Amino acid sequence: MIIHRSGLKAVFTSSAAVLALSVAAAPVAVLAQTQSIPSAAQIHQIRIEAQALDRAVVALSEQAGVVIVAAGVSLENRRSTVLSGAMTAQEALARLLEGTNLTFRRDSNGAYVIVSAADVRAEAVQVGDVLVTARYDPLSRLQKGATDSFTGLDRSLLETPRSASRVSADTIARYGMENVDDLVAAVPGAFTASFFGVPGNLNVRGTLADTYFQGFKRIENRGSFSSNLGAAAYVEVLRGPSSPIYGPGKVGGLLNFVPKSARGVNARYADEMGGGFNVTVGSYGRRNAAADLVIPAGDGGFAFYVEREDSDSYYRNIHPKHLNLQATYVGDFGRGWSGEVNLMHFEESGRIQSPGWNRVTQNLIDNGVYITGRDTDLVDLDGSGMIEYGEIDAAFGAWGGTSNIRQIMEYGGKNNPKFALDEGVGTTRLSHRNIMADDADYNNSRTFTAYAGLQKEMANGSVLAFKAFVDDIENQKLNSFGFAADYEARAFEGRVTYSFPTRFGQHISADTIVGAGYRDHTAKQYESFLSGYIALNRRDLSRGSTAGDRIAAPFVKNGVKMWDSRHEMEWDSRSVFAMSDITMFDRFSILAGLRWDDYDVRAINKGETVFGLKDTWVENSNDAVSWSLSARYETPWGVTPYVTFAEPRSLESTQTGGVSVGTVTSNLFISPSELKEVGVKFSVLDGSLFGGAAYYEQFRRQTDIMGNVSGTTSDGFELEANWLATDQLSFNMALTLQETRVDAPGKGKGEYLELRPEQFGLDPALAYGGTFAVNNAGSLAELANGYVVRTMPDTVFSLFGTYTTRPFDLMGSQATAGFTAGATYVSETGGVLKSSLQLPAYTLAKAAAYVKVRDVTVSANIDNLFDETYFTPSAEVYKEVAVMPGLPRMFRINLAYRF
Repeated sequence: MIIHRSGLKAVFTSSAAVLALSVAAAPVAVLAQTQSIPSAAQIHQIRIEAQALDRAVVALSEQAGVVIVAAGVSLENRRSTVLSGAMTAQEALARLLEGTNLTFRRDSNGAYVIVSAADVRAEAVQVGDVLVTARYDPLSRLQKGATDSFTGLDRSLLETPRSASRVSADTIARYGMENVDDLVAAVPGAFTASFFGVPGNLNVRGTLADTYFQGFKRIENRGSFSSNLGAAAYVEVLRGPSSPIYGPGKVGGLLNFVPKSARGVNARYADEMGGGFNVTVGSYGRRNAAADLVIPAGDGGFAFYVEREDSDSYYRNIHPKHLNLQATYVGDFGRGWSGEVNLMHFEESGRIQSPGWNRVTQNLIDNGVYITGRDTDLVDLDGSGMIEYGEIDAAFGAWGGTSNIRQIMEYGGKNNPKFALDEGVGTTRLSHRNIMADDADYNNSRTFTAYAGLQKEMANGSVLAFKAFVDDIENQKLNSFGFAADYEARAFEGRVTYSFPTRFGQHISADTIVGAGYRDHTAKQYESFLSGYIALNRRDLSRGSTAGDRIAAPFVKNGVKMWDSRHEMEWDSRSVFAMSDITMFDRFSILAGLRWDDYDVRAINKGETVFGLKDTWVENSNDAVSWSLSARYETPWGVTPYVTFAEPRSLESTQTGGVSVGTVTSNLFISPSELKEVGVKFSVLDGSLFGGAAYYEQFRRQTDIMGNVSGTTSDGFELEANWLATDQLSFNMALTLQETRVDAPGKGKGEYLELRPEQFGLDPALAYGGTFAVNNAGSLAELANGYVVRTMPDTVFSLFGTYTTRPFDLMGSQATAGFTAGATYVSETGGVLKSSLQLPAYTLAKAAAYVKVRDVTVSANIDNLFDETYFTPSAEVYKEVAVMPGLPRMFRINLAYRF
């Protein structure tokens, strides 16, 4: 029997008058007055497979011969667990509603009425011989909600045979999360090293993850602009590669952003106009304001969101400003048709990219002792306030189109006496507020993201869907130690899918989705760094910048910027895919996915410093097959073990999502990956304890823009648990144990690394005026056979508790209050060499509290509650030479009004 989720359905059986409402717009009282009230103690043989909750309720009403009414709440987008055995209707319904934030009561006619747990959470309702206790999950962590973001099929987290997490807007608010770096407090495997101080893409399982918007992959964001969690209805994190439905993603994982919309909490759509605004102020000039509005429109509605930040920062010379505009429409058009449109505009400035501290020594980390002094050999001859390339050449010379200010080990690199500090040499205590950021630096970004979906739900339960996606970014940046970039990229993707249920006799069923897609991507990536006019350590952070340590990049000739690299890249792909979840005997399921992609790629490099083919378009084509296979068994005790194997083939892309000339010509633009994962999901103690544990091994081949090829192997254990101890007290825990290794690059191969003078065998004070590097990590004997990436901690553990009061009277008005507190432990980190810096382990505590009186909420957050000193390692080329000092104790106060 099929029940449309888009409308109201009444189902009657011949044996009993049975009413089940899958989506109720209003309370319904249609009861057979002459029907006798069945005893609540009557035992029934129940057999209900895991499925959409609305259909499971219908099945229960038929099998138990009882009336079940969903009054003023929606059962949509929720999943049921498997039910099998002898039990009362009350016991069966209670198990179906575990973890849904729904409960039920039994009225005088014997009907079971499903209601919101939030509305009755402080009550224990006695109806005849039925006792119903409202269970309320304040952070929405006991998740029975259905999502198609992980597999492409509507499944709950319990049914998803992968390590995955969902973070609700309530959790984001109560934990004080503002960007992806904060997710480490609630999501295993999500520790992210500092990518020049800008929280862009998330790191998952030790490698860079993809960011998705409504199930579509966004353009790469490696520190170009910050993520913004305030505009999210919720975010989802999948560890491991994406479903074949959504494209061949990175094996590390993905973050899926779901924007705020007019969808209702206890109804399909909001049924009245509502909204609110909030204002946040905090430490070091934090200023943020946001507002949202929901307008019902027929069977659907519009939602609008605006957020503006204009803040100062703990770090000097960084003044983050952003504007986020978002508009959404969702609605039903009748005859099973529905649609959704999301538009998001984001612009940001003032969040300067910074590697953090320079001139890093172990003495600086352990004791705060910084080596001072300046090298005065570079002179600003034209009085511009910055050093041009020609002025650097005059002091240090150049060779082969590259500056001698950078010395590379493989090419006989050595110290130059002119690199010595010759003014103000000594030591001092360095403020954690002083980092590599200058008034001359900038980082300006603008993005536009759009999604549109149209779908038709058929009477047989199948769904035909058409979806389209656009992502457009612009970013211009300058770091006055010598790096500059200008990025433009645009991606378009279209996708059509058809999903359908199938039954094979009584004991085998399948949910399947098939489809096809097309994606087109164009990118311009202009950068200056290859010529070597970069000097991180010239600046004395204790005294601030001078003309002698500000490098004007890129080189300008006759008013034209002469970029080292001017990559113009284009690619498009066509794909077909399928995913099927086959269930046998209700409890055993096999999830199989297959995807084929066909790529055409083009690229050209018109830069001034090109090591390889220049000013020539190169083209290539290739195809790739990705697959995944999982098996799970849902036991009667709420424990679901699973195993997953996957081999995705993803596109090897650059900072802007393009494919470089080197990877095109070498035919290395498709990278193989592998995942092996075994785990268990659990929902026990009457659904009050929910979570999962997983052990994984994964491999990913990577190729950088210079054509360096490396393989990364990771293994680890992850545990996430959410316990609703009472309807007022809950605990959330996340544990990560991991190790990420770069496989043997071989002699003369591997990644580019900048090194500290000590690692070159030099006295730092005699060498801070220059830059020292190894062109390929494999040129160092200790790295040639592989090495551990210690920028990722091997242990991360978080534990948080939340207490929410019962409603109470405050000055004649009903009020509620809550408190959240906890801490995150991060083990020791560092670089990749034996001589790398050792960054000590640390524990960061947080606390938050709120009071809500009628429609007004006042909340406060304190980060780094005990003012712990800590450091975050830098990523990529600066992992050996820079660290980001951590933030001190910080507070925020938020005033919010809802109507």
